[in-house]
This record gives sequence, C-alpha cells and structure tokens, in this order.
Amino acid sequence: MNNGKSILGDPEARRFLTELVDEEGLDVVYALLGREATDEELAEETGMKINTVRRVLYKLYDYRLASYVRTRDAEIGWYTYTWKLELERVYELIRQRKQRMLEALSRELDAIQGRVFFACSKDERYVPFEEAAELEFRCPECGSALEHVDAEERVQRLQREIQRLERELSVAADAHC
Repeated sequence: MNNGKSILGDPEARRFLTELVDEEGLDVVYALLGREATDEELAEETGMKINTVRRVLYKLYDYRLASYVRTRDAEIGWYTYTWKLELERVYELIRQRKQRMLEALSRELDAIQGRVFFACSKDERYVPFEEAAELEFRCPECGSALEHVDAEERVQRLQREIQRLERELSVAADAHC
C-alpha cells in the first residue's frame, strides 16, 4: 500500500496538509512516510522539539491521518507511542471541506439574490435595504451614508465559485471513489 508518496505529490493534498500542520509539520510527515516511528525518533531525525513533533502528530491524529500504538515499558512503566500515517483519508477531508464551502456559498447566494443592498464606502459593510432603512441609511459603525450597491457582480462571483466547487467535487468523486 502506498501510504503517502503519491498523496504528497498531489498539490491539492499537499496544500491541505500544509494548512493543517504548517510547512514545518510536513517535515514530520515526510519523516514518517512508509514506516512506523516513535515521537522521540521523529524529533531526533527532524531536529524538532519533541513538543512540536507531538503537536503535529496529534493534529494528524485528530483528523485521522495518523494512528498510534501505545506500549508500556515493563522496566520503567512509561508508555511509548509508535505512530504511522494514514493519509488516504486526506481526499475525503478535502471533499468534506469543499462541500461545506459549497453549502455556505449557496446559502449566501440565496440570501443576496433578488435583494437590494446598501454599503458603507469606508468599511464596505453590506446591508440589506430593510436594515438600511431602519438605520436611516447610515452606517452603524462610522455613521457615514450608506450607498446603493449593485449586487449582481457579487452574485456572479458566487455563481462562478459554486460552479467551480461543483466541478471539483464531481471530478474528485470520479477520481477517488
């Protein structure tokens, strides 16, 4: 089983992992590729502090991208944690994140389509007509006049982003299922 090399070669998967554990955390991922190791071994190999290595491993574990086996040293009674990567799940996590983004953008599109908006020229806060009327067309933050805004450009941008995410989700479903 390929446990990560091809996944780390995928720019989208690498970007996701970098967002998750930072560039420094990728050093831990690379050090653990294709094998099992303790957090102490990884710290020694990467030259990173043990707490930093553990933070990365726990973050990966939180997303089920790594797992561990705990063994107890019979002589001193301490536990040793041996870690391994399970990066195959990264594509499911990316899909879930895109699905959440798609849902949020769709809600935003539904909320602004067919409505009239006003905005403050200083802080660019969008306010629907009903709220603007209650505020007497004054910005609640700075008191400046609210001006009519054509939301069509925003609607089009949201529609393009929604279409892009739908295409990516469709392609991902075909490629990774």
